[in-house]
Amino acid sequence: MSTRAGAARLPDPGRAPSQAPARPRPRPRVIHSRQPTLRERLHLDGVRLAWVVIPLIALLLGGVVFVNVQRLNLTTQTAQTVDMYNEAQADILRLRAVLAQKDGQVVEQAATRLGMVQAPGSGLTYVNVPKEARIAPGQAPRTR
Repeated sequence: MSTRAGAARLPDPGRAPSQAPARPRPRPRVIHSRQPTLRERLHLDGVRLAWVVIPLIALLLGGVVFVNVQRLNLTTQTAQTVDMYNEAQADILRLRAVLAQKDGQVVEQAATRLGMVQAPGSGLTYVNVPKEARIAPGQAPRTR
């Protein structure tokens, strides 16, 4: 008797001779799917990918254009506000010049009508307080 795999087997003594040995069930085969081609990837159940991608890209570009238009509007409004501010500052400076001129005219008229003389601006003298006469914070002033 041979022990090789192809050798005949002896029947089991516990098994009835009418029963044939059970055949082992075949293992299920694993079928590997192949990679889809580019043409197959561009079809989504009969719908071309281009019919989906092109409107999506158009929608994104439309959103970018909308954001840029809104930003341009905001920049324009900001520039108008800055221009209005600069015009208001120029008006304020012009009105201050007119007020100073009118104030000078009023002082001249009062001086001529009432005979007043203005003190010269350079004739002012300042009084210096000696260090010993100065008081520290929290100290009561001397009265005599």
